[in-house]
Amino acid sequence: MVYDNLFGPWGQIIFVAFGACVILIAILLVACFLTPGCLGYECIRRRRKEDKSVPLRYKGRPNENVKLNDVSYRSWRLGSLYENGASDCISENPGSQRQSVNSNNVPFEPIDTSSTVNLISSDKPKKDNKGKEFPTELTMSLQYLPPSDGNIIGKLVIGIEALSGLPPKQYSSVLEPYVALNIVKLSWTNRKKEKLHSFRTRGVRHTASPIYRETFVVADVKPHEVKEWTLEIIAYDHDRYANHTELCALRVPLKEVKKLFQSPEIHLLNYQMKQSYQEFGNILLGISYLPTAERLTINIMRLCNLKFQPAVANLSKFNPYVRVLMLNGKTGRKMKKKKTKFLKATAQPEYNEVLTFDLTHNQLDHVQFLVILCSKVILDESPNCDHPSDSEESVNSYKKSQDIFIGKVALGKGVRGPTERMHWFSVLQNPRKIVSSWHTLK
Repeated sequence: MVYDNLFGPWGQIIFVAFGACVILIAILLVACFLTPGCLGYECIRRRRKEDKSVPLRYKGRPNENVKLNDVSYRSWRLGSLYENGASDCISENPGSQRQSVNSNNVPFEPIDTSSTVNLISSDKPKKDNKGKEFPTELTMSLQYLPPSDGNIIGKLVIGIEALSGLPPKQYSSVLEPYVALNIVKLSWTNRKKEKLHSFRTRGVRHTASPIYRETFVVADVKPHEVKEWTLEIIAYDHDRYANHTELCALRVPLKEVKKLFQSPEIHLLNYQMKQSYQEFGNILLGISYLPTAERLTINIMRLCNLKFQPAVANLSKFNPYVRVLMLNGKTGRKMKKKKTKFLKATAQPEYNEVLTFDLTHNQLDHVQFLVILCSKVILDESPNCDHPSDSEESVNSYKKSQDIFIGKVALGKGVRGPTERMHWFSVLQNPRKIVSSWHTLK
């Protein structure tokens, strides 16, 4: 009787209603954990975010959002955060006994030298892969005024009108491009060339597409002479801290410009310039960051394959040293500078000097370091002068000499080179360890 009353018409309705309520509550709970903004969803997302580790590489490319705070104590104690077997991996060297030297007489945090992180697989530097191509277009004008009755001498008029699409700077600073124009005469084998005339435009700041509209005139030329000439046009970036960077180059044999000699009109021409990849050698750097002391150390180890000519005449006048500048990554302003000792007449200098920079956690994402190879100019103590001047100004001007810049490499979060960015992110991922890597001087 009780069984019939319980599962009678009303009992069945109550049972179905109860089951429907349970199913509805389950659906609401699932929706709460899956819908963004709900309490359950936010709790799960917060827990996943705490447990998630920040990878150094994402989809085969360096993760530029990595910060020092993203690396846990357990991560750097376990060693390398890279996966073994990749071509760009880092490996630990337990046998390394390199020690760091602090130039200041203050307490500092020791560097873990039991394992040194290396971005290289051997002692020989690896060549960087060519980066993204930037199609640079040059607009120029040519005009040849042939000899006439009143004018026996012909003239060649060359106009540099504009550039567009220049490649960016190695580090975060403004471009100041200018154009160097050389008129050369090549031998029949194209191996030797004779420079006849040289010109240069002004620099235009804050632009990758400068407009020049400058004209250069070469007088006393005959048509058969002009046809043997070749224009060498090179776009440079004026660097206020280091050597000027060759951005792109172009060669224009005037014999191929047929219409130049057919009419004395001004001919506008457009050319695609080839991006330059000048390299001046390799430098081995070891970098470590001490989070507690908030100090970055850069170990200038050694250099090889240096190409110091023609900036320096010969090896006897090559006195290399390395200068390191700490720059503001947003404004490009120089914040600090340090340099190594200079070595006399050596093509493969070895320094093993440690340069120390105070660097807070907040500055890690905003600073960049410019490593510059320089050659010190040593003046003779007794100048050979037939008519010496006794004025103080002339004596001071004689003693002052600007050192020669050979090449540079930029390190930091916003730099252009992939190897340089990789090295910087490795330092952030491996605090208290020396991360060493070869770099190409440009």
